[in-house]
Amino acid sequence: KPTVDTAAAMEAAAAAGGVSASVGLDSRTVELLEATGCVVLLVGLDWTVEAAITAEPFGYSRQQLVGGSLLRLMHPEEHLALVQTTQALVAAAAGAESPRSSLRATHRVLLHENGAARAAVADSTISIIRGTPARLLVSSRYAVPVETNGGPVFRVYPARQASVYSSV
Repeated sequence: KPTVDTAAAMEAAAAAGGVSASVGLDSRTVELLEATGCVVLLVGLDWTVEAAITAEPFGYSRQQLVGGSLLRLMHPEEHLALVQTTQALVAAAAGAESPRSSLRATHRVLLHENGAARAAVADSTISIIRGTPARLLVSSRYAVPVETNGGPVFRVYPARQASVYSSV
């Protein structure tokens, strides 16, 4: 069984703008997360991306994301709904006894392809990570470019409930 120098791998990833050692994930865990095909980001409550745990989130490099606002990846017409919904989640979590609070939302993201952005629908789970400071863990899967007839696609679902999608 090959061994991996986890400290060296994390140091190399951090130097390359990858996962910060402060996130506390070893390289095998990151490899497993990347195998899911999901985008996984650690985000501050001010929407600053603290770590891009998986590579090439929505076509952006880790260096392009870390330190910037998560909202720049979201379609501008859905910023307000996403911010308000997440603020409600944070407020509810502050009063809850449960160690985790999550929500699931579909929304538009801006995929970065060949220097240009195009809209696609993402299905995201946003979870509160308690601690000092509290953070958000955002796990997203994106679908295909979307035709919305000019309207938003933002929807919220309970985090642990399967959803049935239909075109409306």
